[in-house]
Amino acid sequence: MFALLAVCFLVGCGVPSAEEDERVCADVECSAGRCVSEAGTPVCRCSAWDQAAGLSCTIAAVRPRDDHGDTAALATPLVPFTEFREGTIQPPFRDKADRDVFAMPALAGQGFRFVVRPGTLAAVDFRLMDAAGKEVAGRPVRTQEGQGVEFASTEEAPRFIMVTASQGKEAVGTYSYRLEDLGKDAHGSSPATATAVQESSGPFPVVIEYPGDADVFSFRTEAGHGFRFSCESDIASLVLMSEAGVELAHSAGEYGKGPRVGHLGQEASTWFVKVYARTEALRMTPCQVEGLGRDEHANTSVGATPLVSGVPVTARLQGTNDVDVFSFSGTVGHQQEIWLPTSRSWQVRVTAPDGKMLGEFNGGLFSRELPLTGTYFVQVSQDTQWGNDFQVSVNDKGLDDHGGLEETATRASLGERVTGRLHDANDWDAIAVPLEPDGVYRLTCTPSCSITTYGPSGSVDLTGAGFGVWHVLARNSGLVTFRIGAYPRPADFTFQVEQVGTDDHGDDATHATRVTAPVSLAGVFELGRDVDVFSVELEAGRSYVLDFSNASVRVRGPSGATVRPSPIASTEATRFKAEVAGSYGVEASARYSSANSAMPWQFSLRAE
Repeated sequence: MFALLAVCFLVGCGVPSAEEDERVCADVECSAGRCVSEAGTPVCRCSAWDQAAGLSCTIAAVRPRDDHGDTAALATPLVPFTEFREGTIQPPFRDKADRDVFAMPALAGQGFRFVVRPGTLAAVDFRLMDAAGKEVAGRPVRTQEGQGVEFASTEEAPRFIMVTASQGKEAVGTYSYRLEDLGKDAHGSSPATATAVQESSGPFPVVIEYPGDADVFSFRTEAGHGFRFSCESDIASLVLMSEAGVELAHSAGEYGKGPRVGHLGQEASTWFVKVYARTEALRMTPCQVEGLGRDEHANTSVGATPLVSGVPVTARLQGTNDVDVFSFSGTVGHQQEIWLPTSRSWQVRVTAPDGKMLGEFNGGLFSRELPLTGTYFVQVSQDTQWGNDFQVSVNDKGLDDHGGLEETATRASLGERVTGRLHDANDWDAIAVPLEPDGVYRLTCTPSCSITTYGPSGSVDLTGAGFGVWHVLARNSGLVTFRIGAYPRPADFTFQVEQVGTDDHGDDATHATRVTAPVSLAGVFELGRDVDVFSVELEAGRSYVLDFSNASVRVRGPSGATVRPSPIASTEATRFKAEVAGSYGVEASARYSSANSAMPWQFSLRAE
């Protein structure tokens, strides 16, 4: 007997298994204890703890039959239908809210729209999921009939819709839904199913039927010909593929500018272009493929197109991979200018006859002094407006018009107008002009000059006086060299130095104006940095009154030492005592050294 009981305990003898309990009790909730199966009927049994606590273990709730599964594995499969169907969000069971999951048809190249609207529920939520339950993007839509989402569902990427109540897990009520068929994709999504189009046949519409849709087009080009495939929408993207399906280029639209791809093929070829949307907003965009004709210029120095000075040549890059190479004959020491349009961004490389790079630039004017005599090459690539015509030209400007150093400066007389051209950033032109001692001059150099001077230190005072104008004060006589630069380069300039006056008093002790006390004078500071110096004999032990208006003054004794703190402000008369007899110096300067016009002053000195 005991052996029989032991065997029954081990093998079950009709006792329900855990799997049977779970199956029978799946829709039952107990007030306490746990649910078990007895002869296939759910029964709530109390544990010893439940009995000690005096709890009643009875069936508290039975879940009503759910109309749709809660997971992708239990989802209700749908096919497109025209009428709205009703769904129900059931009461929460075991503290979990009900949710309805639908499986979408898995068909390649097919688009769908799922629309949902509330019934007795105040509002419903829905989301598009993959088979793992992860939310995926679709194109949201809102119509008078309800809100929804557009998408594609394939065998590789099946899609599911989960509907829940917006109010929370306690919400119970109905909603309605509909699955619409958006139709088969108008164009294939791979090279094998590509739609053939003709070059230069005009724009054609490309429709993005659903999120993830991509349309592929094919066309042929002749050997040595280029093409451009473009779309108008700035939220479209393109992928260019070769006949073998190899991706050659990508292009994404930018703000206000659609994408474009192009290529120059050396052989007759079939090309594929995939059009797809970067955002969910794109529905339709006009696209076209344009033949750009045969490449007219060689891609290497072999066969480069010769350029003649002053004669522009028209060219066009037939694709993003196209390179046009030109050549010209240059002479050592000559200034050579090369020009391409400034409205486009290029990569232009200039190579010397010895194969070394002379320079690179990005369009506009390029100027260099040529280091060798021989054939130079100009390689043009990466035009931002490739596919459109442009012109390239060279201009031999000959030898440099002016030397750049003191010993090679061009000699000019006062008042002579000199013209020149600064060819590049390394070009400086020097012009030497004879100046008189204490001469005051006006220098003009336009339109945009930078001026420095060569000469003995302190021999010339150069002060800017406005755009293209400088004041010049010569302290000594002699030939002064002015060195001219400009920005931006290259640039033409006109240079002239004219004398407009003479400094009325010397600027140092050697050239001081001698006066005798008492003295009263008036004069002018010709420039802001002008200094007027006077020499006066004073008696030992005697006090003097110095009065100077519109200037700053210092007094030096016979030994050169400053008599009192300097400079002396011109707001009041200043008294000082001559400790020793001898020649004293009075140095006056303008109160504002940056001034660029003549400033009058008055000066008096008397003994007390």
